[in-house]
Amino acid sequence: MFKKFGVLLIVLTLAVSCNKRFEKAMKSSDKDYILQVANEFYEEGKWSNAIELYQKVSAAFSGTEYAADIAYKQADANFQDRNYRLAAHQFKTFYITNPADPRAEEAAFRSAYAFYTDSPVYNLDQSSTYNAIDELQSFINAYPESAKVEEANGYINELREKLEKKAFEIAKIYYKTLKYKAAGIAFDNMLNDFPDTKFREEAMVYSLRSKYELAVNYSRFDRKELRLQEAMTQYKLFTKAFPNSKFGDEASKINQKVMEDMAKHREVATKLEEDKKENQNRENPVQS
Repeated sequence: MFKKFGVLLIVLTLAVSCNKRFEKAMKSSDKDYILQVANEFYEEGKWSNAIELYQKVSAAFSGTEYAADIAYKQADANFQDRNYRLAAHQFKTFYITNPADPRAEEAAFRSAYAFYTDSPVYNLDQSSTYNAIDELQSFINAYPESAKVEEANGYINELREKLEKKAFEIAKIYYKTLKYKAAGIAFDNMLNDFPDTKFREEAMVYSLRSKYELAVNYSRFDRKELRLQEAMTQYKLFTKAFPNSKFGDEASKINQKVMEDMAKHREVATKLEEDKKENQNRENPVQS
């Protein structure tokens, strides 16, 4: 018990000492002292304290030999403190402002990596994901010989899979809520945007299902034939892409129903056209 109390007392003493040091630096007008304390906190891993002190003193060292070091450490401290979006912008500013600095390449990579780290799960807003892909690609273009290129490409692939997943799940929601027109468009757009997606087979069969449902159950007579043709075209595309698909039997049954419905539709259309002509002849009999 006394041992635990002793450890707690030491921790509290260090915390009080840290707070006093931080408060003294924040109140000081001596830029060299503030920077010294900021660097001490940085080395100790007290990121939030270091960040505040760097913010306080950075303008005073603008244009000096210390400016780049302050900027890099501030960006790194924000990254370590999980302020990823801010860190990303600070690293980007660093490598743009200091292209000859030996840390420029690392800053370029860490800017992209910070956006990657900030990328949320697939069902949330993906702004950081798009930013991360752009920054990672920019890094690869700027430093094609870097040892980090393979790692950057791996992150890009991972982020693209997340975007594929989001697009796929949104399209599935349209399908499950019976919005078949929107679902068909969404699945087709996803396939166009991500032609090599791992969801391609399932997305194509969902597109077929959507086009079938729209054509058979939700089409006006004058639009039905075109939509049935679209379903038949989708079936051909699907079977060509996946001739041995696990969805093959289902797709074949859908296509059979589409062809049967097409035959019935054309039969009705022909009958309606014949009736129309007959009515016209009755209304306008030929004069002998």
